[in-house]
Amino acid sequence: MNLSPRTIQETSGLRAPIVEAARKVLLKEGYERLSMRRVAEEAGCSTMALYRHFANKEALTQFLCTELYTSFTERIHSQMAAVDGPREQLRVFIAALIDFAASYPDHYSIIFLIRHPDPVVIEEREQLGTEFVKDIQSIVKSLLSPGVSNSLLTARVRQIFCCLHGTAALLISHPKVYGLSRQRAIAECQETIAHLLNLGDGGLRPSAL
Repeated sequence: MNLSPRTIQETSGLRAPIVEAARKVLLKEGYERLSMRRVAEEAGCSTMALYRHFANKEALTQFLCTELYTSFTERIHSQMAAVDGPREQLRVFIAALIDFAASYPDHYSIIFLIRHPDPVVIEEREQLGTEFVKDIQSIVKSLLSPGVSNSLLTARVRQIFCCLHGTAALLISHPKVYGLSRQRAIAECQETIAHLLNLGDGGLRPSAL
């Protein structure tokens, strides 16, 4: 479809308002209410204008989640860089991940718990995740005994993420059934991971740092 110069001029400045409108709908109303029609309504534009920027709901959602994941990892890196020592960095990371799940359950679920059908999207997510896991792996390595094998290090990092994502999923979907609050989820993950890494009585409690 060829667009006239006037149409291009009218739609070129719409991308930012569309993205902001989609953010609002996803945050306030949830993924089920996120439709191209609803986002266009929130952005104050036509659905035709919306489709000129995003092919469908999945493309729009993927853009939002990639953007959010990037800002999330940047924020966590900043928080971890502001504290001293690997124990405190790991403690901050655990709390930040659970806080993210509790504050943005739809975003968290789409990013971490739902496998996208598009292989290109899957590869993009894998690349983002790989870089982030490397950073956590470096912190975990410094907390384990010197000379730890790569296989054990990889297993421990995988087990940490299993603990975090599993707890976050329960917190999002069945908090009452499992007696979970945000604070309890954080505390129990910190306790479990400290035990997994054999960090002793001090564990990952702030008083131990």
